[in-house]
Amino acid sequence: MKRTKKKLISYWDGIIARSIPSYVEFKKMEDEIKEHFSFIKWMFKRVVLPLMIFYVVMSLILNMNIFGSLFVFLVVFIYSNFLPDIDFLIKKTKDNDEDSLWYEKYLLLFFAPVVVYYIIAGRARPLYSVDDRCFHNFKTAIIYGLFLFVVGSIFWPETLNRIMLPAFGVTGFVFHLLVDRRFRYGSYNLMHKN
Repeated sequence: MKRTKKKLISYWDGIIARSIPSYVEFKKMEDEIKEHFSFIKWMFKRVVLPLMIFYVVMSLILNMNIFGSLFVFLVVFIYSNFLPDIDFLIKKTKDNDEDSLWYEKYLLLFFAPVVVYYIIAGRARPLYSVDDRCFHNFKTAIIYGLFLFVVGSIFWPETLNRIMLPAFGVTGFVFHLLVDRRFRYGSYNLMHKN
């Protein structure tokens, strides 16, 4: 396991770090992942599990087979929990003329794996924003939820699935904002006192 970690560190810091901002070393990414995974256990019991139970009960009432889509929703939840940090690829600028267009930023948010591939391949233009951490806000969570609703509408004709995909995705996104203390929620603060 230690040899794998060493290889991953050398790959990240030697290859990927050339294409992304210099402040994003492997150690920073590792610390961020550890911080969020410790919170996933807490939120899984209190929010995700009840959401899953609701989904299963509703699928039984509506006589739907949901186990494949439930797996997809859980993957989207975990992915969404880390997605706001993709804004580390957007460089901060004070010049309004240098600020990237809104749709360029949201293309990064919606299609992050594809855009990251093009960044590493050296075929993507750098993005700039006058806002610090421009995806770390509730407005972006709502826009991301609307995007997931459109994607769910393309893949599933059932209304329940169309609603549950953005529900899982936005829940993961919002929990990331809670961990990063972008806004507060009472029980989250209680969790940190334990």
